Amino acid sequence: MNRLSLLAILLLVVSCSSDPETKTSLYDGTDVSVTYQDPGASALQAEVGRLPFKSVEWEYKLTNSKIRRMTLSGGYLLIETASNELIAMDRHVGEVKWVYHVDSNRPLDFPPVVARGVPEKIEELEKTLLLINRKIESIVQLKGPVDEVKQLQKDRKEKREKLKVSRFGDNVYFLSQQELYCLDRISGTLRWTRRLEFLPSAQPMATQFYLFIAAANKARVYVLNVKERGVVADYFRADIDSRENHITARPVFLDPVLYFVSHDGKVYFQAMSEASGGGPLQTQGPIRANPVLFQTSVVSGKNEAREKKLLFVGSTDNAFYALDAASGQLDWKYECGAPIFDPAVAVGKTVYVKSEGGALFALEIFPVHRRKNGDVLGPKRNGGLRWKLPLGERFLVAGEEYVYVLGPRKEIFAIKDVTGEIVGRYPTSRLQILLTNTMDDIFYCANSSGYIYALRESKERF
Repeated sequence: MNRLSLLAILLLVVSCSSDPETKTSLYDGTDVSVTYQDPGASALQAEVGRLPFKSVEWEYKLTNSKIRRMTLSGGYLLIETASNELIAMDRHVGEVKWVYHVDSNRPLDFPPVVARGVPEKIEELEKTLLLINRKIESIVQLKGPVDEVKQLQKDRKEKREKLKVSRFGDNVYFLSQQELYCLDRISGTLRWTRRLEFLPSAQPMATQFYLFIAAANKARVYVLNVKERGVVADYFRADIDSRENHITARPVFLDPVLYFVSHDGKVYFQAMSEASGGGPLQTQGPIRANPVLFQTSVVSGKNEAREKKLLFVGSTDNAFYALDAASGQLDWKYECGAPIFDPAVAVGKTVYVKSEGGALFALEIFPVHRRKNGDVLGPKRNGGLRWKLPLGERFLVAGEEYVYVLGPRKEIFAIKDVTGEIVGRYPTSRLQILLTNTMDDIFYCANSSGYIYALRESKERF
């Protein structure tokens, strides 16, 4: 082989390689499985039986379906299969609600998403309408069609209209081969599809009326209108010269502010109603981890509760940031000693952060300096560490007594969240998919051959 031929081969190899800082994964998420060997029900039951979750809510075996990935969203387990189906399963009872075969016959580029808050809003409206109907019936029986009934009927009409609008936005969205799909969440029927003119770089963020999708080939986050079947309504760009592969994390939206991060190390706060947002916060390295929005109520010195919104961001500069989501100001910053690529998980009073090749950190959401007697002196700007698990992977679920996290070598750790004391260790090998659940205390796990389990913490001591 002459020198020119060798040089051509080397150039081809280099051109086909990706810089790790700009690479966009088509299969985002930790629960993608590529092994479908069936170990058998008895072997799986034995492994499940050794876990601390002795209360079995339900178990299910998919027929002729191999699990590629599972996502917990909108009251469903959304299951992607090796045969390119999307299965929606009621997470509370283990009942399959619908199955949709992706017509591209290709895997989903990212996990599917449900419009944020819409299923919960619909459930609340349905309960309210039921109460109104009962109240109307009761009053009519006692007093007849009095003015009070007319007012209730007016309220019922307004609630029905809100319910109608909410159901229009109650969808499941996913991307496959640059095609955006919109399915009715309840029935699984296809509502519409749209071919995108840009290359998506991360899982979409969905609300009742809009979709927010980052682009790999442009430093932008696009805003798509749900009512207009995915038409681009607007876009917001990062303040960066290069256009390609600089927004590869999922954007977050909470009306009226859009939050997104970029490889220029900035965190952007963009008010939807304004031409420009507040000044971005600058970190010292590219940001690859998805930002996480956390809402809670805090009690002020006057014992008055107020809503507090924090945006959690991990950076490759080895630091983890907690930002006031309203003002964009830094609340606190914790040095983790290694780059952060995975999104944080915030539950209760703790936020769990994984550093690359380092550890799983349990940090106080509202760290404060205290006197020896426990009195609060003021906020702690450098963060507050509860505990650190070397080589820990991620938070799984919080039980009544302990929190459970995934440690090294797929071992589940039961931990006292306040002290970090490890009270139990449970190895897994056949359960390949272990979900993170921040909504309640149900632990979901599965084998890729189709076995799915919903479990709760047992009362036995470890």
